[in-house]
Amino acid sequence: MTPTRISSFLVKVASRCNLDCDYCYIYHHADQSWRTMPQVLSDEHREAFAARLAEYARAIDLKRAAVIFHGGEPLLAGAASLCEFARLIRETAGAGIDVDIGLQTNGLLLDDAALDLLEAAGIGVSLSLDGPRTVNDLHRTTRRRRSSFEKVEAALERLKLRPSVFAGVIAVVDGRTDPAEILGYFADHAPPRIDFLLPDAHHGRPPQGRGEDPDLYVRWLKRAFDIWLDQYPSLSVRSFEALLDAIMGLPSGTDAFGFGDVSLISIETDGTYHDLDVLKVVGNDTQLGGSVLNTSIAESARSPQLEAHRRLLSKSGLSATCQACAVSEICGGGAVPHRWSEAGFNNPTVYCREMMALIAHARLRLSEALDAEVGEPELDMDIDAFELAETGEAVMASLREGAGRAHRASLEAALRYVATRGGQTGETALRILALSTERLDNISWQPGVVAWSNVTLATRDGRTVCDVAGAPLALDADYVEEIERLCQSPIETPVVGADDRWLRRPFGDAILFEPSEIAAAARPLVDEALHILAEWRPALGREIEVTSPAVQFIRDPTAHPDKIVSFSDDAVPGALFVSVRQGNGMVDAYDLADSLLHEHRHQKLYLFERRFPTTLPGDLVVSPWREDLRPVSGLLHAIFVFVELRRFWEHVLASGPARMVARARNQLADTDRNLAQAFATLEQCQLTGAGAALAAVLRSRGAVSLAA
Repeated sequence: MTPTRISSFLVKVASRCNLDCDYCYIYHHADQSWRTMPQVLSDEHREAFAARLAEYARAIDLKRAAVIFHGGEPLLAGAASLCEFARLIRETAGAGIDVDIGLQTNGLLLDDAALDLLEAAGIGVSLSLDGPRTVNDLHRTTRRRRSSFEKVEAALERLKLRPSVFAGVIAVVDGRTDPAEILGYFADHAPPRIDFLLPDAHHGRPPQGRGEDPDLYVRWLKRAFDIWLDQYPSLSVRSFEALLDAIMGLPSGTDAFGFGDVSLISIETDGTYHDLDVLKVVGNDTQLGGSVLNTSIAESARSPQLEAHRRLLSKSGLSATCQACAVSEICGGGAVPHRWSEAGFNNPTVYCREMMALIAHARLRLSEALDAEVGEPELDMDIDAFELAETGEAVMASLREGAGRAHRASLEAALRYVATRGGQTGETALRILALSTERLDNISWQPGVVAWSNVTLATRDGRTVCDVAGAPLALDADYVEEIERLCQSPIETPVVGADDRWLRRPFGDAILFEPSEIAAAARPLVDEALHILAEWRPALGREIEVTSPAVQFIRDPTAHPDKIVSFSDDAVPGALFVSVRQGNGMVDAYDLADSLLHEHRHQKLYLFERRFPTTLPGDLVVSPWREDLRPVSGLLHAIFVFVELRRFWEHVLASGPARMVARARNQLADTDRNLAQAFATLEQCQLTGAGAALAAVLRSRGAVSLAA
């Protein structure tokens, strides 16, 4: 197993709390170690943590980290003190790492003076609030059982006036409450995000109330999902959005659904390193060994406890029951603490019944929504012509025109939103809006600009867009300066290895990008690879040039040095992400041509799918090119890619250099075998009319390989 890569740090700045919430995992579950902890994190430990974080970031080339001030109640340490700690962390880390800092608070101490300090220090604030008074005061009270609601709602009102720091609300579910009342309350206040959490429970301590009413939480979750979907879909409910992402085979952005990896460690107020804080509900010893005074973060990240935790987040780490379950790829076995019994974690989550019911219900609602559509878009283009570059130029021009109009509209709307914020960036946005239609069309097609526009509009609308690791993507108004710079001279495509943060930001720390010196060295190699493709098929060269205008260089430190990796993502349409290093040198130009063609075909199909959906959400299937199960759309994409790549390697075998003959033969043999299996699987899948038509064309074009 590759080393754990830690990018988030939950720092306990205070171990006591001014509320006594009866479901709290710190004070009302098995672990009671808080009683012996210092009340606040000392200056010595703060300085040591800042130094350890800077040391770790340099060691693993960490470009972005998240630090969450937690407790207890973190504001018991004082807002001014926390702001000074934040300054220390960022100054010690240096300019090479972007440190996002936030805190989770119950709101009792969140007055305007505290918010002035936190806002000036760039510290995000997430508020704990279960709903309106009747709901919130069921559990979130003082030690004398007095209400906390008025002070917390006052904090909510203050946060609404400061969108730059308001990160969202966390609410714990009580199955006895009315989801309509809760969702209506939050819809009135429109926080940027809500996260509904099931009460922490496990097989030794089942969820409260379920013994008397086995369907208590099933009913709550299904009804809340329906109310959200039907009445408040613009309200960003992270729990339900993550569920839909998991059903679609996408990263869920939360440990409640899907598989993942450990990326967070905790630091207690005595400076010691700990695993996931919520594991305290089972009385589990979360200590990883050592403290910030005597142990590096890298050493702590190699601890056996974290390795054991990582295994529990993979399919092989699930219980036998979960591994055999049809929905385990979606629920991921559930939150790790909720799986515990006296025999350990080798169990389904205690909320297994609830998860299965909610997943089935969400799938049904998605299916009903699709059935209720007026109908699929009329397939008004020649699919057979579309698939080949030589016959599809008119079709592709039509698809690009439609996508271009959407990109242009998004850019203009994003610029207008930035303009309303005033200041220098607002003035820059107005200058860009005054440019010619032709210039705006050209700029709006650039992949980084598209990604930035989408996140900016999400911010405007109160929605949260996350990177692939699940971290929220923040508004970046200053990017308008980069857009204006792009407007000042013609853009020559492809744009290779550009230092464009919005070609990279959607991927967080999950992807490592090559430094500028490697990018500079690789540009001639890209030219050679594109020349190989254009010389083979000039129409294909033209198609790549106008459809996929950006190339970025990536590497995967966890992969074997000889492995060539690449990817693309519709979050940055038209960008091709490829590796250019192999072993101690650069990849062969023909292998790079394969990667560029591979990712361009994904982008071509993304463009088609914006107008014509090809698959229905639901089942996951086996793909011969991947170890994990894939949504049907992923299988269709793979077939679309490899039908084209087979043509390329046939050309290389017939006309390429002698050094590539063996490579071409092996590639063709693998592709023939995998296509045969993929087509057989696709025949059992439900496709739209457009998807079925495309599959038929691909099957006919792949007939040579299937017959071989």
